[in-house]
Amino acid sequence: MQALDGITVLDLARGYPPAHSTMFLGDFGARVIKVDPPEGNIMERQAGIDPKDERYAALNRLNRNKETVIINLRSEEGLNVFYRLVKKVDVLVEGFRPGVMKRLRADYDTLKNMNPRLIYCSVSGYGSDGPYARLPGHDPCYLGIAGALSMIGPRDGKPCNPSNYLGDMGGAALHGLIGILIALIAREKTGQGQFVDIAYTDAVISLMEYDILSYLYTGTISRRGETYTTGLPAWSNTYKCKDGEYFVIACGEFQFWKNLCQAIGREDLIPYHSASPQEQEEGIRELEKVFLTKTRDEWWEFLKNKDTCIAPVNNISEALSDPQMRHRQMVLEMNHPALGMLKQIGFPVKLSETPAQIRSLGKAVGSDTQRIMEELGYSREDVQKLGQEGAIG
Repeated sequence: MQALDGITVLDLARGYPPAHSTMFLGDFGARVIKVDPPEGNIMERQAGIDPKDERYAALNRLNRNKETVIINLRSEEGLNVFYRLVKKVDVLVEGFRPGVMKRLRADYDTLKNMNPRLIYCSVSGYGSDGPYARLPGHDPCYLGIAGALSMIGPRDGKPCNPSNYLGDMGGAALHGLIGILIALIAREKTGQGQFVDIAYTDAVISLMEYDILSYLYTGTISRRGETYTTGLPAWSNTYKCKDGEYFVIACGEFQFWKNLCQAIGREDLIPYHSASPQEQEEGIRELEKVFLTKTRDEWWEFLKNKDTCIAPVNNISEALSDPQMRHRQMVLEMNHPALGMLKQIGFPVKLSETPAQIRSLGKAVGSDTQRIMEELGYSREDVQKLGQEGAIG
C-alpha cells in the first residue's frame, strides 16, 4: 500500500515546477495522468527535444509514475474528452498564466460544477490576482521581485542567479505540493474540493524567513556579503584549495569553530568567531592562505571526522557518486525494457510504512492515449475519429 493510493491527478503542468509537485504525488501512489498538447512541450521543443524521444522521457524523473495522453484543449471535441476525464479525478494541476484556462473553458469555476470534489491547483508567477497577475516571468524575475536575488552573489559584485532552485523547485513546486496535500486532508472533513492558488513570488517570500525576520526586528535591510548566511564571517565562507576546487565551512556554533581551528593548528583564529565585521576580513584572509595548502579532497579527508561543520563543494557528477547520497538512495538505477539501466534521482521524503516507489519510468508523449480513451468509454472507432479530427493524439 502507498499513502496516496486511490487518488487520481490530472497533470497539465507542461513541465516543471508544477510537474515536480505531481511527480511527488505519483511517487507516493497517486495515479497521475499527464495531459499533453499535440505539439508537445514548448520549452522542450525550443531545446530541440523530440516529444516522442523515449530515452529523454525515461531519464526525466518528472515523467515517472505518470501516464500520458494527448488532448487538444483548443478543439471542441478535445475539450469534451477532457471534461470526461475531469469528472473522474481528484486533483488537477496547471501552470498557465492566469486567464489562459478560462479562455479554454477549463478554469476552476467551470470545472467545479462538473466535479465539486475537485482540488484545482494553479501555479503561476504572481498568483491569480493582483497588479502583476498577467505578467510573464521566470525564476530570476520572481527572485528579483521578492528580494531574494539581492541576497545572492558576492558583496561587491552583481546579484547571481542560483539556477532555478529557489523560485521554481523549492518555491512553487514544493508549496504547490503542500497546498494540494492540505486540500486533500480538508476534503476528508468537508467533502468539498477547492482552488489552490500558488505564486512563485509568494513562495520565495516564504523561504526568506531569516532575512525578513531580521529586517522586521531591526529595521535594517540585509545585503549580500554582509550577513552570517551570505559570506560575512570567516567561520561561514567558501575557500579556494590547492587544486583550484572549493571547500565550504559553516561553523555557526562556537564549539564547531573551535574544533576547526584546533584541527588546522590555528588556535589564534578562535576569537574571530565573535569578531566585528571589519575583523572578519582579516580572518578570511588567514583562512584563504590555510586552505591553499591542501586540495579540496585532502581537506575533506582530514577534517570530516573532526566534529566541525565543513564540506567539499562538489560538482553534479561528484554529488551523484557521493557515498552518502548513494547510501540514502538519492541516486537510483532502474532497468528500462528497451534502454537498459537508467539513473534517477531518488526520494527525499522517506516514510517507514508507506514509502515512495518508482512504478514506471517516463514514457514518450501520448503513449497511453488509446488505453485511457477506452477507459473513458470511447470505442476504437471513436478514438480513431477523434485522432483524425486532431482532438487527441
